[in-house]
Amino acid sequence: MPIYNHNGTFGHPVNISRFVTDVQNGVVAGPLPYLAGAGNDLGVNASAAQAIGPVPGITRAFGLITCAAVIYVSTDPNAVPAAWVNHSNAGHVSAADVAAALASLGGPPPASVLVIFAHPGASDPGYLASIGTIGASGIPANNIVEIPNLIVPQFGINNLAQIG
Repeated sequence: MPIYNHNGTFGHPVNISRFVTDVQNGVVAGPLPYLAGAGNDLGVNASAAQAIGPVPGITRAFGLITCAAVIYVSTDPNAVPAAWVNHSNAGHVSAADVAAALASLGGPPPASVLVIFAHPGASDPGYLASIGTIGASGIPANNIVEIPNLIVPQFGINNLAQIG
């Protein structure tokens, strides 16, 4: 599982597919992508879909302290054009959470799914166990990017599939 370590500065929002590909290819440090503006701010244990398309919108996990923002998208052409965002309490992701995410994307092949697992603070055994649960669903470990030590208590995705 790739890990992206930001350098404590903010950068422009980045397309999730490009971000995951860059991290897979060795770009493992740099600015933290940031999305500004009003949006659908998800509290603890809330989940929602963010449509990918022309209608502006942002869905983000908000108020992260020990929680994690978990974002799922699929590159499969038959998948629902959306991202699934989960504000996972204390970073805990269950098999049911992953199943709900995959169902919201239209049941794409797990190998086509990209995941961002972003959280404040350092990685720990609990976060890693949740990442393991995501991988146990068939999503390749190389498609799951962990972003530890967030410098803002939020992370999400917009209608252009840009994360921040």
